[in-house]
Amino acid sequence: MPWFSSSRPSPPSRFDSTAIATLGGAQVALTLLEKMTDGIPVPFVKAAAGTAVEVIKMTQVIQANREECDDLMKRCTSLLIVILGSLIGKAEQDIPVDLKKRLETLTSNLMSILSELRLIESRSGKDSIGGKVKAGFYQFDNSRKLTGCSAKLDWALQEFQAMSKVDSCLKDLERHEDLKNEIKESRNEVKDDIKESKQDVKNEIKESRDELREGQKEILNAVRDKTTEKASSSLPSTTMPACPKIFGRNEYIAMAVSIIMSNTSVRLAILGPGGMGKTSAALCIVHDAQVVSRFDGNIIWVPCEQATSVNLLIELLGKSFLPTSSSSSDRLGEIIAKIKGSGELYMLLLDNFETPWDIPGQQSEVGDILALLASIPTVSFIVTMRAGQPPAAGPVQWTHPKLPPLPPLEIDPANEAFLMIAPDAAGDSELDTLLKELDCVPLAVTLMARLAEAGEQPSELLTQWRSERTKLLDQPDGDRRNSIEVSIKLSLESRLVKSNPDAINLLSVIAVLPAGASLSRVEEICPSIQKWRAALRILRNTALVYDSADKTFVQLLSPIRLYILLHHPLQPSPLSDLRKAYFQLAKKGWCNPGQPGFIENSKELDAEKVNMENILLQSLTTASAADDGNSQIIQAAQDYSWYLYWSIPQTTILEEAITLARASRSDLLPQCLKTLGMMLHQQGMIERAFASYSETKSEYLQAGNNLEAHQCGYWIGECLRRMNRRDEAYSLLKEEQTELHKLGDRISANKCSLSLGIMLRDQDKYEEAESLLEEARAEFIKEKDDHNAYESLRLLAGAYIETERYDKARSALEEVRERHLSVGNPIGVLYCQTRLGQVFCEQGSYKEAWFVLEEARIELEKRGLRNQVYFTESLSWGGRAARMLGKYEEAISRLEEAKALYTASGDIAWVNWCSRELDLVREAQESMEQTA
Repeated sequence: MPWFSSSRPSPPSRFDSTAIATLGGAQVALTLLEKMTDGIPVPFVKAAAGTAVEVIKMTQVIQANREECDDLMKRCTSLLIVILGSLIGKAEQDIPVDLKKRLETLTSNLMSILSELRLIESRSGKDSIGGKVKAGFYQFDNSRKLTGCSAKLDWALQEFQAMSKVDSCLKDLERHEDLKNEIKESRNEVKDDIKESKQDVKNEIKESRDELREGQKEILNAVRDKTTEKASSSLPSTTMPACPKIFGRNEYIAMAVSIIMSNTSVRLAILGPGGMGKTSAALCIVHDAQVVSRFDGNIIWVPCEQATSVNLLIELLGKSFLPTSSSSSDRLGEIIAKIKGSGELYMLLLDNFETPWDIPGQQSEVGDILALLASIPTVSFIVTMRAGQPPAAGPVQWTHPKLPPLPPLEIDPANEAFLMIAPDAAGDSELDTLLKELDCVPLAVTLMARLAEAGEQPSELLTQWRSERTKLLDQPDGDRRNSIEVSIKLSLESRLVKSNPDAINLLSVIAVLPAGASLSRVEEICPSIQKWRAALRILRNTALVYDSADKTFVQLLSPIRLYILLHHPLQPSPLSDLRKAYFQLAKKGWCNPGQPGFIENSKELDAEKVNMENILLQSLTTASAADDGNSQIIQAAQDYSWYLYWSIPQTTILEEAITLARASRSDLLPQCLKTLGMMLHQQGMIERAFASYSETKSEYLQAGNNLEAHQCGYWIGECLRRMNRRDEAYSLLKEEQTELHKLGDRISANKCSLSLGIMLRDQDKYEEAESLLEEARAEFIKEKDDHNAYESLRLLAGAYIETERYDKARSALEEVRERHLSVGNPIGVLYCQTRLGQVFCEQGSYKEAWFVLEEARIELEKRGLRNQVYFTESLSWGGRAARMLGKYEEAISRLEEAKALYTASGDIAWVNWCSRELDLVREAQESMEQTA
């Protein structure tokens, strides 16, 4: 099939694209087009054609998304051929003004496409930044951008082809003018005839309408009776299915059995979204040996999925209790009489009860049937339905404790369920990741396992799932049990959801938020949905959403969320409202420990971290350089990144913001670069931090902002110190300190003193170092800069350790740690704990050392700070503590990892220290073995 639609107009025959395609391949064709473009004498035609040639060249360079790039190249080639075929040989004065404007617009669009292609090409080298999640995101976004580019070319192609036919169309219009006048005359004559006939027709319709109404009533009654008769004859069998093999539901089943055995009669509801395994759980409950014995086998399965009317629900009940020959006009009364007359205990399993419960206009009648069954003391029943609450059926008293909605599986049972179907998938490293992305929904796990059973590995299925989403689990038979999409669609088409359009609108908002919507922020993030509480009640009642464990967020299961994103995407206006709300929230990140509101703001951002990063990453990667709102996006990314700096330093979002800032030439670029440098510094990536600071300083100097430029100079000096370029560091820090004093920035000048003090300490000039650090601390206290005052005290503790004043060091570190705890600075706490662990080791308190160092190590790794010197120190001193406690395996593990990190950083002294400790561990192990 050709790449373009067969309905799309073809290029003019006098300049056939087929001829180009057969000239020896794409490169020959491109060369020919370039030569033809060079020969065009009209500037604006040449500009459009030349830009098109550049687009074609760029599509050949890009490595990613090759199929889509080839498709784009073909479209651009066809467009270029149409332009050249229409305009070659024409002088500038022969080209209409309107066509000139269109060519200029086309040139602008082609430049925009070229910019998008260059962005895609620039991403190809960033696979290591951001990991798999970011790589997957780039692939999806690249595809979206290329699709948009193709759409622009399609529109341009059709427009220019149409313009080539304008002249002939104008001539046709002249010929049709006479015909138009004739039609006008005939129209007046026809109007008069219609007017005369109109009244006659009205009279006939009126007479017929009354007759039709009477006949309609008779026909509807007859059809209803016939339909019920036919439907009841094709109702499913009520033979009880066998007990299925399920995983991870033992506690749930045991709870239900216990409730049944503890009550004379029960009314239970197993609730939850589609695909959660409600029917399977119910069947396991009624097949339990205690339940079977209790009801002496009188367990009736009523499959309500086809009960699309009250009569059909009664017929389903009748199939289990009445002989087929029964023709009573009161079938329900006969069923009730049969149950009561038997005097036996019955358990009814009313499966998929949402079908009759959602029948339009008949809910009260269905409720009456349920209430009638509940009124019989010998009848128990279990209802399964897609819902968050059991049916509110009049006097029905649901047995307490109520069964909770059926949750997704835990990861281990989901694994067992998958491997039962596809045992060859055992050992695949991506299986757990695949199951977690399915949210361990039983139906999704089962359908995915069937695909694996056919020979595909979980790692391959994971890639397909991220690309195709719920379509991957869609089967052509339309059965909800074999299709996750059909299962979800059934819930979306329920009577409740259809009754309130805001329900779908609210779902679309929640779907954009991976962590769900905060209940305290719903009004803010979707202001266009004024009655959102009513919509939310509907979504809860249909089990399309569920509440988080702490009841603060309303969330979607992964398959439902992905289905909504695909089939009910959020429209531009509400998406803009959502982004504005999160950009406003991001402003709370621009706050430092110790400042008012820092702890509260950090907690709020902690709760919204997943959502915030998804919103920012989408906004940054879908924006183009010419968009008006780029400054807001970049500012929000910068504000949020400052929160990350104090909690979990991650640079992915900030690097995307810098890419957009460069493309749009934003004034925010220097500030973003500076924050990136500080974050890289925090992570121990000193060389990259140095490069970022250097560029920042250059940007500020170009902008004439000398203060910010010299503040960056301090950070550059600090990087030089960390890179062991001490002479350069010392010279630069002294120079920047002088300049900062001149500019009146006493705090930044004093920070230079901290770095100079550390350099003196590293040179074993402890008295000079201590004196300088104490002076700096006094200056910070004078300036009421608490953060840097405590930072000075922490650095002084390092000098106390070097001079073996451990009690003084411990006291200082504990004071600083308490300060960081009180202002909500977790990274500062971890740095103090690492040094406290060293002090404890030096004082022989190895249990205390092991505890604080292990805690620091785990938390530093969680926060992505493996490159920090404090992480390596937590390993090395933790290794010594483990050795002294006889934890030899842990000691070897910690010391070998520390040694590798020290080796990578070129710190030979500490490499040798770790080697000596490892020798002592092995000697202790040998001694223990000999003693044994």
